[in-house]
Amino acid sequence: MSQKPLKTGLQQATCTLVAECLVRALQYLSTADSKIRAEAHNWPSGKTLRLEVPGAGGFTVTGTPWGFKKLDKETAGDVTILFKSPSDAFRVFTGQISVGQAYAQHKFVLRGDMALAMPFVRCVDITEGYLFPEFLAKRILKRLPEKEVSPARVYAAVVLGK
Repeated sequence: MSQKPLKTGLQQATCTLVAECLVRALQYLSTADSKIRAEAHNWPSGKTLRLEVPGAGGFTVTGTPWGFKKLDKETAGDVTILFKSPSDAFRVFTGQISVGQAYAQHKFVLRGDMALAMPFVRCVDITEGYLFPEFLAKRILKRLPEKEVSPARVYAAVVLGK
């Protein structure tokens, strides 16, 4: 067996795991962090955003007055962020490059209204500030977000799905 399929498979598995952790953290923080809660509350009613990684799990979310909600089935998004390859997503999901760098380097395709994607990306940046250690977050974020809850509480919500 060649190394390339194994490497790609590991990247896909990592992306699936990180995507699930990200959406759980977003759901929790959209109730616990005022900045993310405001973005979710202001989300246009019924609009969805889908994040996809080829060969890996993705997710679809919508904003509600109560926070971001993950939709159970793989529905098409009004806006879709589609990474071009598992390795491109892997670099973003593991904090090697920022979402902004990935966008500038054309690592993903954005389908739909960019104005709807921007609030989501802001929320991802804040979430990364909670999830990544400070030394890593400083490398990929323009500025560290002010944390309103303990990162340990965010990790607990990710692990417990609450």
